[in-house]
Amino acid sequence: MTKKKQVKLALTVLAVGLALAALMALLPSLSSLLGAAFAPQESRSIGAVRVASPRPGALEVSWNAPPDAPLDYHLTWARAGESFPTTSDDPGNAFPTTSSFLITGLDQGVRYQVRVRARYQSSESGWSPVAEAVVASAPTAAQAAAAAAPGPPQNLQAEAAFDSVRLTWSAPADNNAVSGYQVLRRDRAADPAGQFSVVAHDTGSPDTSHVDNTVLPGRQYTYRVLALNRGVPGANFAHVDADTPAAPTQLAAASTAVPTPASQPVPAAASAAAQSVTPTPQAAPSREPLQALPTPIPLSQTDALVALYHATGGANWARNANWLSEEPIGTWYGVTTDENGGVTEINLNRNLLNGHLPPALGSLSNLEILRLSGNSLAGPIPVALANLAALTNLELNGNQLDGPIPPQLGNLPNLAWLDLSANNLTGPIPSELRARTGLTVLELSENSLTGIFPWWLKELDELLILHTSGNQLSGCIPADLLRIWIDDLDSMHLPICREALDAFYFALGGSQWERDDNWRSDTPLSQWFGITTDNDGRVTAINLPRNQLAGTLPARIGALIHLQELDLSDNDLSGTVPPELANLANLSTLYLAGNRLTGCLPASLRQIANNDLDNLGLPFCE
Repeated sequence: MTKKKQVKLALTVLAVGLALAALMALLPSLSSLLGAAFAPQESRSIGAVRVASPRPGALEVSWNAPPDAPLDYHLTWARAGESFPTTSDDPGNAFPTTSSFLITGLDQGVRYQVRVRARYQSSESGWSPVAEAVVASAPTAAQAAAAAAPGPPQNLQAEAAFDSVRLTWSAPADNNAVSGYQVLRRDRAADPAGQFSVVAHDTGSPDTSHVDNTVLPGRQYTYRVLALNRGVPGANFAHVDADTPAAPTQLAAASTAVPTPASQPVPAAASAAAQSVTPTPQAAPSREPLQALPTPIPLSQTDALVALYHATGGANWARNANWLSEEPIGTWYGVTTDENGGVTEINLNRNLLNGHLPPALGSLSNLEILRLSGNSLAGPIPVALANLAALTNLELNGNQLDGPIPPQLGNLPNLAWLDLSANNLTGPIPSELRARTGLTVLELSENSLTGIFPWWLKELDELLILHTSGNQLSGCIPADLLRIWIDDLDSMHLPICREALDAFYFALGGSQWERDDNWRSDTPLSQWFGITTDNDGRVTAINLPRNQLAGTLPARIGALIHLQELDLSDNDLSGTVPPELANLANLSTLYLAGNRLTGCLPASLRQIANNDLDNLGLPFCE
């Protein structure tokens, strides 16, 4: 080998050695980079999932939110031993925005498995560990019998002060368990004979005492206490009289002669029990007339404000300057009056109010604005507020109010701002509110409202702000509502009604149908082939027999809650009938024969008047 070649070979070997050395030096850094790139994002992971069954047919699922806050979560469930759903439209999926969710409609006594992951703008975390729980079952006849009605409380006594009454008693003499007590009260000077208002629907505790701090000084009251056993009322009340003394001198001028209007009427079972103990010359009024015609005993403005003070623990408010003084009520903290001295505004937001809203507020006929947000108010919204014809703003958000939204609020002619969000309200959104076409703000989020998403909201042309998420509403959202300036409709995970039909089209091979005139176009839904709507544009019928439909019925068909007729017979449908069909309470005609359906049929479908389900040869689900 020549000297020149030897030098060239040496240089080549040297270069290779230097390259290898450089590569070895880079390996730790490269390894670190690769590890960082492929390491799991701990800040986005979901840890342990907790599952419990608080009532028959339901599972309550909760987990700790990851430090890196997600847009929402994907929760999925299936029977233990079965596969989780494969697509997000299949049954067994939910997309909550908070770190808890209540799954309903599950089979009782069956073990289910659940898992959850966080969803971000363009990514998702991994699935959490799978958690399992058995769904609770309804009590058997023997268990129900064990929850027998307890007897009346014993030795009921009352200790009265000018601003409170302390009740004490002993547990019933029988051996039946007591889960709580109901406390009723009658003002003997103001309330009709036999008519009691509810102080506590259910104390929720077997403790044998209760303090009523919503009384007024110088009044004569009669109390009734009823024992409860897991919602089963006792047979009889115990009763006692309690007369509150006059207020101290400095309060006397502001607090005398203030009648206490009747609150919500006694439930039917309790009312009957009460009549059996203490017969009265007049029967207690029925529930419906009292709610339909809220007519509180007229009070002076001062008396109505004093009732509010005592009912909400005014002595413990954060600010209560001049309240119960002889100063003009317009100088009382949070109260505004007009030139004639009429109360036009009460603003006690975040002022540590604790108690209930007194019906006496219904006497403030000039009241335009009532703001009591961010306090600790509990109990129902008084129906008497429907008397406030001048009211434009009703803001009660951020409290602990429960019960239904009074439908009578729909009678308020000037109501423009209604905020009842972040309470414990239940029941449907009352359709009577559709008459309030001047509403600009409707805030009902973060309650426990149920029922169908209100289609009539699209008729409120002045509506600018709408928040309804954080409830258990079903159905679909009218496309017209997408015009609203500020809303949380995306957080509800309900389809736009047109999108429910789009999902139906894609799932059943719409492009291959024999006829699909106008489907997925911008024309009115009533012009889509096979679709019928009512005068409000709601889908009431889908008639597509013998139209070459092929595939599995999508779960989102259950969102078309106004559907009355569904005829998909003589096509090529396969797979199971989605349980969401049971959501269609208005369905009166269902034809599915002539397809290749499998599995079992939701049991509620057998109630449909016109059907061909017997021709399918499928059993009903247990």
